Amino acid sequence: MKILSYNIHSCNQTKINTILAMNADIMVLPECARQDRISLPEGYSMKWVGRDDWPSKGLGVIWNNQQELVVPTWYNSEYNYILPFIVNDKFLLLASWPTKYKDVKKSYPQILLEALRDYEPNLSDYPTMVCGDFNCFIGQFGISKSKGTFEQIIEFLENHGLFSLYHQFTGESFGQENKKTFYGTQKNTKPVFIDYAFTNIPTVSYELGEWNKEFSDHCLQMIVLYDDMHETLP
Repeated sequence: MKILSYNIHSCNQTKINTILAMNADIMVLPECARQDRISLPEGYSMKWVGRDDWPSKGLGVIWNNQQELVVPTWYNSEYNYILPFIVNDKFLLLASWPTKYKDVKKSYPQILLEALRDYEPNLSDYPTMVCGDFNCFIGQFGISKSKGTFEQIIEFLENHGLFSLYHQFTGESFGQENKKTFYGTQKNTKPVFIDYAFTNIPTVSYELGEWNKEFSDHCLQMIVLYDDMHETLP
């Protein structure tokens, strides 16, 4: 199974077509337009969460219908951009894009950590993957340690047996990555590493794509899982 995660930035139909042509089974797409603003070919389904007054920019998850994705009953819409799915009744996928608007006073790490803690009782029910644009990085400016930091998110996930695939495959440390995932659109933006895939699912490969500035200000993540997870899970 191939899972693609890509903040596609300024979504349009051409970008959606490009993503579909990569033949991933599941596509986690922060900054995706609402389904009534794009077209999907036959054989694909989509779930979108976001604000009605911002239909061009939400969290979209697209999958081919050979996979079964079910939003569990314990989904808490308060965490609108942390969207859980049970995939093929085999594993839990938390598609993540902690997002705030002008009326939200919480930091990105605080938003994500609160959602993870809320879903903590469910993390042991299935093998789990948390992936997407976390909007979090080591040394993030202005972050309250009492309310939530990315370091605390890493500790929380690792305490539940979930580890970053990029860092596992490269052996690099958080904050010392040789590659970045977000380059921004302003000249003074410093590239940072904010897109992740944390999991305890046996994984064949992990690829962090090169930055394509004509497509997005982020980089693509492509994860390949073993086809038969039941045979590979301990």
